[in-house]
Amino acid sequence: MKKNAEIWFEETVIPLVSEKLPEVASEMNVLVFGSFGLGTADEISDLDATIYLDDPLWKEQGAELQLLFETSFERFGADETYCCDICVHPLSWLREQRQFLETRAEARAELPWEKLTLEQFHDIQNCLILRDPHRIFHKLREATTPERFPGWLWKKLLIAGLKEVVENLDDCDREVRRGKTLEASIILGSVLEDLLHLGFVIVKEYHPWRKHLRWGFEKLPEPAPDVLPHVDAAVSSANMHEKLASLQAVRDIYTKYIAENDILPEVNVLAKGVELTAELTWAERVKAWSNPKWRDWITGCEKHAAEAGYRDHWWIWSLWGWDWHKKAAQNQ
Repeated sequence: MKKNAEIWFEETVIPLVSEKLPEVASEMNVLVFGSFGLGTADEISDLDATIYLDDPLWKEQGAELQLLFETSFERFGADETYCCDICVHPLSWLREQRQFLETRAEARAELPWEKLTLEQFHDIQNCLILRDPHRIFHKLREATTPERFPGWLWKKLLIAGLKEVVENLDDCDREVRRGKTLEASIILGSVLEDLLHLGFVIVKEYHPWRKHLRWGFEKLPEPAPDVLPHVDAAVSSANMHEKLASLQAVRDIYTKYIAENDILPEVNVLAKGVELTAELTWAERVKAWSNPKWRDWITGCEKHAAEAGYRDHWWIWSLWGWDWHKKAAQNQ
């Protein structure tokens, strides 16, 4: 399907643009996204493509180019089977992405890794580049490989993602036991997507948008092959208890794999039940990925809280600070 889209652009779109707007044709940066960009298109897929132009050229002729697409290319294919949607954008809209092309050392130190989603990075790495006259997108692809993604950020995403999954599975368990099928189904759908996302984060790979998750997940190394049968069981079963058990099994596969491969040494991912929830909550709250002594801080909190008369709610100190009790005592 990638080839079909490429042939259609080269044989149909580019010649027409060259005829009508010759100054634009040679400067177009053409990207194909979605099914056709990934090579997974079928008979009901739409072609989604974006044309990027340098801002001055976009202001001068972008509207005319967009009108040309609107009036000439509603469908494509030998029998016009496929709908197509081609948008014309200015390169300035890629502000965060283009920062990765910055050559100054001080700028590279503050690259906006957290401003883009893993889906956006996946698109950068995998979408079909049809035209790139100034190699902007090829250079961007080289600058944003998963190997360059910060190690601390992989850990942050893993802690936050695993925490979300553990909490939602606990909530789902309660709703299943209460017989609330609608509520449990909503939570299960969310957990299922989050678990697939975690599979990518664990092996430090970008994941695609949700409608391509199965396709991308099948390409992953361990532990993904062990996870898929449980995912399929969760999807196919009509029994809510079985669905929940399948996703709990995926959680357990992940935590075992993380522990055995020392992927997250800062956190005890083999803790059980509420303990794991608390472990992940505090690991995220105190930024365990960049604070290796985060447990010492909690120990201090517990000590001061006990001295002040608190037992279960020692976390009060993380919200009000160490001076609160002194001020309260002075006001009595």
